[in-house]
Amino acid sequence: MPGTVIGMFLERTAATPEAVAFRVKADDQWMPITWKEYERDVRRVAGGLRSLGVDRGDKVAILSLNRPEWHVADIAIEALGGVTVPIYVTNSPPQVSYITGHSESKVIFLENAGQLQKILHTRNDLPHLVKAVVIDMDGVTTDDFVMSYEDLLLAGDAYNNEQPWGVEEHIKLVEPDDLATLVYTSGTTGPPKGAMLTHRNITFTVDTLNRVLPGSTDDRKLSYLPLSHIAERVTSHFLGIYQGAETWFAQSIDTLAADLRDCKPTIFFGVPRVWEKFYTGITAMLENLPAEQKDMAEQAIQLGLKRVEATQAGTSLPPELEEKYQEADQRLFALARGALGLDQHKALVSGAAPINPDVLRFFHAIGLPVAEVYGQTEDNGPTSINRVDKIKIGTVGPPIDGVQVKIADDGEILVKGGNVGPGYYKDPIATKELIDEDGWMHSGDIGELDEDNYLRITDRKKDLIITAAGKNIAPQVIENMLKYSPWISQSVVIGDRRPYLVAIITLDEEKVTQFAQQKSIAFSSFAELTQHPDIQQLVEHAVHEVNQQLARVEQIKKWTVLDRDFLQEHEEMTPTMKVRRKAINEKYADAIESMY
Repeated sequence: MPGTVIGMFLERTAATPEAVAFRVKADDQWMPITWKEYERDVRRVAGGLRSLGVDRGDKVAILSLNRPEWHVADIAIEALGGVTVPIYVTNSPPQVSYITGHSESKVIFLENAGQLQKILHTRNDLPHLVKAVVIDMDGVTTDDFVMSYEDLLLAGDAYNNEQPWGVEEHIKLVEPDDLATLVYTSGTTGPPKGAMLTHRNITFTVDTLNRVLPGSTDDRKLSYLPLSHIAERVTSHFLGIYQGAETWFAQSIDTLAADLRDCKPTIFFGVPRVWEKFYTGITAMLENLPAEQKDMAEQAIQLGLKRVEATQAGTSLPPELEEKYQEADQRLFALARGALGLDQHKALVSGAAPINPDVLRFFHAIGLPVAEVYGQTEDNGPTSINRVDKIKIGTVGPPIDGVQVKIADDGEILVKGGNVGPGYYKDPIATKELIDEDGWMHSGDIGELDEDNYLRITDRKKDLIITAAGKNIAPQVIENMLKYSPWISQSVVIGDRRPYLVAIITLDEEKVTQFAQQKSIAFSSFAELTQHPDIQQLVEHAVHEVNQQLARVEQIKKWTVLDRDFLQEHEEMTPTMKVRRKAINEKYADAIESMY
């Protein structure tokens, strides 16, 4: 196993140069790009980056949706000994500016004019940034700062002609312990932190993952989750290189269903929100069946669930029931798998956030055994994973090979292995909190190991929200932004395992009362005043102002205004005036549920 990403990549392109690496939809056709063509473009982009002065250790950002150019840029950067800095396309201009500036990125790849605008707003605050390379030039004008991706390729051709060994010499200098990428993750407080991952971290991870999810050039993967998310990048990008699998690029999240049916992936990774949408779609379809067919389908699913229960218990159905299940599988479940585009699956995985075990049982019942995986950006994605043939529903499986997991005295999950990165970029204090003196990474999650060494997550030590789409969000940052409004006293943002964020909001009695008096608003009590349309409008405006500064996934979609502030005597606040998040979630559970 090569110790660097570029070494792994060149082994792949040498082994299967004519095999298909990518497929992209164009003119209703899925057009192939071979590994040989992939390598050609990597060398061209690497030459282009050298012509811009990118050297060993330099940071280069990528702000784009999934597409072949993303992969090409990533490998080209790492081939030079540079460091790739992915950025979510949904990030707001201030967030893009912060990550670009904090990482000291020298060049940034941008998908289109819309993403370019995010950088142009704050270009003067980014002294290290010398060039923006735009992939889709529609509506974009080049200048001293902006160049097209095509022009970068041409610059690479010129550089490689003038210095035929220039890129190759850089490739030879890349070492396994060199930094390969900075992946910025939301902390519980303050700005995002740049998790450092080395070439060794990445190659170790894909090597051990391949033992759990073995693949080859016959396999297909559909790339649709953001490549700025470590799970997608490891699965469809790095592991794809190691295995030689085809990566198909979904046209958009809206076309996912059609793209899945075209691709028929053999290995498919989905966040809980995706599996939940599949579940909702299937159950809605069943609801619309004629009564007789609906009854038959429900009976078949109940039989499937009994089979899952037996399998989980280590037994099996009686022969006559197993025969009935197989009949239902051929007659009904096979159609459902085909409709989803998952009828050729070898491995199905759910990760990035916890998933409801009942959803997993349903998929197992219809012949789609989804395996749950657990990990974090700081250990390159996976800590543990259920083996496809030994899935324990409700657990996240045993640790991956070469990784140790132990439970601390306070129940926190600690991790040690070749996948654990060296910490956070330019943040020694946070790094020390993450990795202790003995090399154990503190996950921030609470869990337990069973008798078979399967890991079960029981709680979260930190307040970080992980949405149903797998996005990490720091609620305290958003809450503090909301409290910047003069009208808002306290706020609690909710959204863990949920499709979007909501908030419980309390008002500043003094400020709101003064406003009411100035506007001659009649009220008999503060509780009554909090629900007045004019006061509700103040809150709406405050939430809107905050949402303008946030990425879409971080925005508050709904909120509830309470008729009083949080109180210590009601155990809603600590003696030091900190909100008791768990108590708020429990006490206002009905209000929270009503917002979903």
